Amino acid sequence: MKSLVGKWKDFWESPGTPFDLPTVGIVFLLLLFGICIMYSSSSVTAWRDFHDSEYFLKKQLLWACLGLAVFFFFANFPYRRLEKVALAGILLSIVLLGLVFIPGVGKSVGTYYGRNFHRWIGIGPYQLQPSEIAKLAVVVYLSSMVSKWREKENREPKKFLVPTILLLTVLVLILAEPAFGTTMEILFVVLAFVFLFGFPIRNLLLVGLVSLPLAYLLVDRVGYRKKRMEVWLDPYKFRFDEGHQLVTSFRAFLDGGWFGSKLASGYAHRYLTYSHTDFVLATFVEDFGFVGFLLFFGLVLFLLYRIYVLLKKVSDPFGFYLGAGLLFILGTQFVINSFVVTGLFPITGISLPFMSYGGSSLLVVLAAFGILVNITRRENLGV
Repeated sequence: MKSLVGKWKDFWESPGTPFDLPTVGIVFLLLLFGICIMYSSSSVTAWRDFHDSEYFLKKQLLWACLGLAVFFFFANFPYRRLEKVALAGILLSIVLLGLVFIPGVGKSVGTYYGRNFHRWIGIGPYQLQPSEIAKLAVVVYLSSMVSKWREKENREPKKFLVPTILLLTVLVLILAEPAFGTTMEILFVVLAFVFLFGFPIRNLLLVGLVSLPLAYLLVDRVGYRKKRMEVWLDPYKFRFDEGHQLVTSFRAFLDGGWFGSKLASGYAHRYLTYSHTDFVLATFVEDFGFVGFLLFFGLVLFLLYRIYVLLKKVSDPFGFYLGAGLLFILGTQFVINSFVVTGLFPITGISLPFMSYGGSSLLVVLAAFGILVNITRRENLGV
């Protein structure tokens, strides 16, 4: 046994693959764990809708295989070359975001809020979600811009015009889908880069306070967002329609207790709408209890903290900003999803990395971690 562990460790620590073993190991563990949880959460729905309990599992396994290829590609690809294609990347993301509104290309879904959501591009039997790709493109583009600007003493205001227009275009297109949660996620990462660029945090808070009236209008003047706020404030009032997901999630946490109940047979598995997507955490806690919840988030926190510690040693400006941006947006995604499922934040539709069903999200998450593994490899840290 010791010899096998030694060979495995030597493989990852060989001169050709100097990856950080704990980081890679936890990424693979979370991927495997997430697929198992997604299958448990989706089996009842898959049997009810398709008479095949493994319907969603088969699709997710295909995306996971593609995701692993993407992970290894970006883990070995010279990440500094991403700086050269940063502008092309964000322009491509804008084109893809625009395609979701073209009939015959984009795929829309109607909801009980009376609103159509245009978030996907149809590719045969599969769908691509451009807003997920846009998150990665925005981080790469901002990293490129900030690393260049910090090297120059002369920062003329006109040089900020084109980046501002491009970022606003991305945000407006995602907001128009509508995907308010993803819009906020990207806006948060933009503010994080502004802070990294040296903008005082006090001024950022002032900008946030000034923006509150606009945020209020974006919520109060749009029917489905206003309804979501009402559901969030009093889900039991709407427990037979729009509040059903949140109320069922609360029950899942209650039924799960400390150590969980019988796998794939609880109330949430049978009655939680699309329990394998953004509310997968509810069925997970129902199966594995609060102890399982703590174990999962313990692994996530260790992974994010490990990457944070390694990023502090990165001397390359572009690599540091790229890693910091990816770390922030991944951490934000974990936090927002867990807050939504537990009722601390209004429903946003943001998926839980590794666990939620969805090919686009899984590909982007694995690509992001591949880049992070690449940036934090020992040869880049000088060790």
